[in-house]
Amino acid sequence: MRSSKQARQRSRAQLAAAVVGVDAGKFKHCLVVRPRGGADSKPFAFHTTREGFDLAAEKILTLSGGVSPSEILIGIEFAGVYGFTFAYYLQQKGFQVVSVLASHSKRWKEVMHSQPIKTDEKDAGTITDLVAIGQFVSFPFLKKEYAELRYLVSARDNLSIQRTAALTRLKSVLQVVWPEFEKVFPKFQYITPLKLLARYPGPEDLLKAPKRQVLKLLKEISRNHLGEKTYQQLVEAAERTVGLPIAQGALKGEIPLLIEQIDVFIRQMDVIEARMEEVLQTLPEAKFLLSIPGVAPVSAAVFLGLIGDPQAYDSSKQILKLAGLSLVERSSGTTKGQPHISKRGKPLLRRQVFMLALRAVRSDGMFRGRFERHLARTGGRKMPVIVELSRDMLCLMFNIARERRYYTPEPPRRQNRRTEVAA
Repeated sequence: MRSSKQARQRSRAQLAAAVVGVDAGKFKHCLVVRPRGGADSKPFAFHTTREGFDLAAEKILTLSGGVSPSEILIGIEFAGVYGFTFAYYLQQKGFQVVSVLASHSKRWKEVMHSQPIKTDEKDAGTITDLVAIGQFVSFPFLKKEYAELRYLVSARDNLSIQRTAALTRLKSVLQVVWPEFEKVFPKFQYITPLKLLARYPGPEDLLKAPKRQVLKLLKEISRNHLGEKTYQQLVEAAERTVGLPIAQGALKGEIPLLIEQIDVFIRQMDVIEARMEEVLQTLPEAKFLLSIPGVAPVSAAVFLGLIGDPQAYDSSKQILKLAGLSLVERSSGTTKGQPHISKRGKPLLRRQVFMLALRAVRSDGMFRGRFERHLARTGGRKMPVIVELSRDMLCLMFNIARERRYYTPEPPRRQNRRTEVAA
């Protein structure tokens, strides 16, 4: 499959009237045009403005011999978000646009120049080389709904990272202000410890507060799950604290500020998740993905936001590769390596299906039986089994989304076979 795909890409490059390599930057892009059977043009730098894009398109057409845009293959090496606007501009003009991976161009430069030369002009020529030999990947021009989901997923992930950073900082501050508090409340993902710390950030603050006031707050925020026993634990933790006296001033004052930041991140994530669910409902795959046990609307939205339109893929192997869950092996001569996942792909997609697999192996989960059977095969090692079931979960979600069918415990092919046998 891999060789046939590369053959198609090489053929696509060879049939193009010209191939173009574009090195993308923040303020300027640089391109090199290679007409079919001709020499490379001089590098052409242009600004990332409408005028600059118009000049670049005109330059490409002129250097390509006046052919139509659809006959020209343009490869772009993206630098983060830089280059996306030019890619969409070129698509609207009718050009063929593909993506060249930065890791490929870096290695190709070392092959061609025997050293990692880094200039915009050299990079554009290197990208042109790679496009000409078919070393590129398709650029995902997403429909509006899938593109919006992708942006929302990215924004949610950024907020999650910032929230985690704020929680880490909060725990670090507590280690010198009131280290015993974390022993009473070890899990900070719940609202109770955060609300308590916002009101009583230091041990002295808790001891000075009236017992009735603290108990009332405890019961309110925990919905009557916590009371007298937890209060006594907090009082003991405050009385026997080893917190530094010098940390009870400005450092203690940072705690309410950190909790305020965390509250903002949580509220913003709630807004984004609500919008994700709204966009999800407009996609035809939504109701089918939600029929899978354990797949919630946010999980389905993250999945579709990261892969885009399922119809754009040929098989589940491409999705496994996209997530970094494809199997690779290092073997040479008499040395036989063990297959393991590549981890070269979207870590967020890999993490999402891993969490879904964890839910699916619970006592009432759909993968529980397979989990127990595979444990016997691995000698009780859980991680290899969870990784294998993560691959299965990803393939299941992709197949259901692509085929737009509801989940059934038994695969459709097996059901059809049984029907044929019964008939």
